[in-house]
Amino acid sequence: MLDNNHISLSSPGDEVFVFEDEQEQISDQTQLTLVARESQAQEILETWKMIIVDDDAEVHQATKLALRSFTYEGKPLIFLSAFSGIEAKKLIAVHPDTAFILLDVVMETNDAGLRVVKYIREELKNQIVRVILRTGQPGDAPEESVILNYDINDYKLKVELTRQKLITTAIAALRSYRDLITIEKQTAQLTQALQHLQETQYNLIQKEKMSALGNLVTGIAHEINNPINFIAGNLKPAQDYVHDLLALINLYQQKFPEPGAEIESAIATIDLDYLQEDLPKLISSMKEGSDRIRGISASLRTFSRGDSDRKVHFNIHEGIESTLLILKHRIKANEHRPAIEVVKNYSQIPQIECFPGQLNQVFMNIIANAVDALEESNKGRYFQQIQDNPNRLTITTALSEDRHHISIRMQDNGEGMSENVKQKLFGYLFTTKPVGKGTGLGLTISRQIIEEKHGGQLTVTSELGKGTELAIVIPVASAELGVRS
Repeated sequence: MLDNNHISLSSPGDEVFVFEDEQEQISDQTQLTLVARESQAQEILETWKMIIVDDDAEVHQATKLALRSFTYEGKPLIFLSAFSGIEAKKLIAVHPDTAFILLDVVMETNDAGLRVVKYIREELKNQIVRVILRTGQPGDAPEESVILNYDINDYKLKVELTRQKLITTAIAALRSYRDLITIEKQTAQLTQALQHLQETQYNLIQKEKMSALGNLVTGIAHEINNPINFIAGNLKPAQDYVHDLLALINLYQQKFPEPGAEIESAIATIDLDYLQEDLPKLISSMKEGSDRIRGISASLRTFSRGDSDRKVHFNIHEGIESTLLILKHRIKANEHRPAIEVVKNYSQIPQIECFPGQLNQVFMNIIANAVDALEESNKGRYFQQIQDNPNRLTITTALSEDRHHISIRMQDNGEGMSENVKQKLFGYLFTTKPVGKGTGLGLTISRQIIEEKHGGQLTVTSELGKGTELAIVIPVASAELGVRS
């Protein structure tokens, strides 16, 4: 019944909500009106969600009636109802953006409401929603014990919740929820800004490091190039001089077949016949060595070439070869394993418009990771076992049918990776390497270089026990210059 202060519900002691200016009876018509208003509220984009949890239907009706026209910061309430702890758990799981819950304690069990609180905080990890316990049987949930042992935000007896107090309770809960949401958004923004700052900082450090490495390698290549050019330039005249001297010795031997005991002794001492045979080979070997050093110097300059602010034409195969040369010390045989076989399936591809230094960095990251994966797969295997099933890195290049893109596929025959690792592979700071051996940034930066700087795509294909393949697809020509056929 309705008196001057309270709506009396069916259970003794369950008195709630003062109506000072409204004399509405809770009727079927009122319930229909509330449902209609609730439906309209759901169409409003800016709303607050509120869950009423109580096993008494009249409590739901009275609560909605009391707050039917309530708004906070211009936004109305959407009412959601649960009539048991089990229903409440399902409802909050579906609506994690609920602002606050009016939660009865005693429902299907004496502690059903308290179990809902534990579920929200511990299983759903939802610390944002405001939880207000209200009970008509305070003896079953002593206030001090509940406040100490459960993460609730307020505790009310049903007899306390007059209409005005219910409104002030709602205001306090919504204000707290709003502030927590604001803090959460600001924290997310700060976290994102910090991550962006860290990425930018690392990129700058990496760029500076690559620039410094490039300058160092270029300087070394230049210093090597000068003396090796001098040696290579003099080898041809030296070869000619040796040829002429050997021809003269042969002529002397023909004209003076008996040079005397002293000369014959000197000829035997120096083993003239062997000297005549081996000296041209020696000169030829020196020429081959100097040519190789000149090739190394050229490869170092190719790898370390600096990037300007615009793309230039570049031979991808030269970039791959220069990278393999830089990593040759890791590919060749050592005391633990035979050399890693490098299989090159190069197709005829055109030069592409790109930033060569950045692409070389990508090749370096991918090939170095492949070597790491192969060495990891060797653990527990003997030298002979590895030799019988050798480590292999296969590099394949191809031109697309429309001649607009080239692909570079780098595949190892290591252990491969799980689906979980594959999903995280390009993630910022993600690494499977031990502490101190990986930054978790190499592939992140590689994808950024391929996709953001060159408009291409970097993908991974891998299966446990079957190795890993990193595939690069990149345009032949930059978009602003048009695609060349």
